[in-house]
Amino acid sequence: MRLDPFYTPFATYVLGFAHYMLEQYPQALALLRDYVAEAPNHGGGHGLLAATLAQIGQLEEARAEMGAALRLGAYTTARARRLASFKYPRDDKHFFDGLREAGLPD
Repeated sequence: MRLDPFYTPFATYVLGFAHYMLEQYPQALALLRDYVAEAPNHGGGHGLLAATLAQIGQLEEARAEMGAALRLGAYTTARARRLASFKYPRDDKHFFDGLREAGLPD
């Protein structure tokens, strides 16, 4: 990202996801807000932003973002599980706890 000022916006999503998984929520939040502004029609961005907001206790905003993710398509726990698989159960729990707290239905 430092070497290419025209990097794809998805790079901020991936970096935000990494910060989320490391429980570095303020860094994740800034990146994911930028990503959602750049790619407002990507439900995954709204979903991960919602999980991040839920982890820092901003539940009202988290639920609004999850609503946006759900409106954009079939964003469900089952679909998220197909797209995000983790080696360690603690990582799986951390990720899906944030999504559930934000309002993702099972």
